[in-house]
Amino acid sequence: MLKILVLLVLFVFGSVSSAFACTSFALYGNEIFYGMNFDFTFLPLKFWIESNSGMKIFHMAFLYEPYIKNPEFGDYFANTCGMNDKGLFCACHEIEPYIEGVEEPNGDQIHIGDQYDTIGMYSDVKTVEKFISKKQAVQYTGPSLHNLFADTKGNAIVSETDNTENIIVDRNNDFLVMANFANHSMIGKHPDEAVGVGADRYKIAHEYLAKNKNNFNVDKGFELLGKAYSRDPGCITYCSMIFHPRTNSIYIGLNLNYERVWKVSLDSGVIETHRGYEIYRQTHLGTEGMLSADLESFGN
Repeated sequence: MLKILVLLVLFVFGSVSSAFACTSFALYGNEIFYGMNFDFTFLPLKFWIESNSGMKIFHMAFLYEPYIKNPEFGDYFANTCGMNDKGLFCACHEIEPYIEGVEEPNGDQIHIGDQYDTIGMYSDVKTVEKFISKKQAVQYTGPSLHNLFADTKGNAIVSETDNTENIIVDRNNDFLVMANFANHSMIGKHPDEAVGVGADRYKIAHEYLAKNKNNFNVDKGFELLGKAYSRDPGCITYCSMIFHPRTNSIYIGLNLNYERVWKVSLDSGVIETHRGYEIYRQTHLGTEGMLSADLESFGN
């Protein structure tokens, strides 16, 4: 499986022109929904489905910029959001301010980005927590990360680390939201007290989910992500995704255009035009996947 650790180790070759932001959520209302806005620069995205020991896992990955600057490396796509066919979801975000990272973890440590790989192994958050507890998570030498995990059993957590302690934040509401500041800083606080990078998006998502949790659907999911877009002109909302684990479906909108939406079925491995396209199109994803640019061209 592609690993997020390369995403940050490769800062020795150069740095991204703009940090990636992102907003994600897990909702337990009338139904279970997960969602993510991927906020970054215009870099190629890839949507693909992995098969691992009978389990299917959808991934959204982006082409890491040093590989563009150094084409002899070949393409490397870093997974940053996904869900398996058991309904286990993970979104990996940057967290600010950065924590001094560890270049080479020792035998008792693991880079926190590698926790993402658990969606290719497990079916629920409790098992992920057991995995996390076995080793001390540490940050990379580049940007720091945190992860939101959610499952269909009602469990949702944010996993963070200061390199000395594994910090787990459980949901204490019908939903859990993650932006780009430390979620553990919000324990015992009202959402309006949020400060830091993405605090505006965090508050917007909290307010919307509180008002709409009992009549939530895919359209409302995109409405929420449309409200919680990145206001930073150097870090735009490039891809929005709504995950519906009951049907193993993922809905994808690009560039805040939710009139044109794609649907991925994990069960069949098919991505198809869901709405906004004059001609119905479908194709299999598989391990080769499809680039976002090719997806847009294919739909026309």
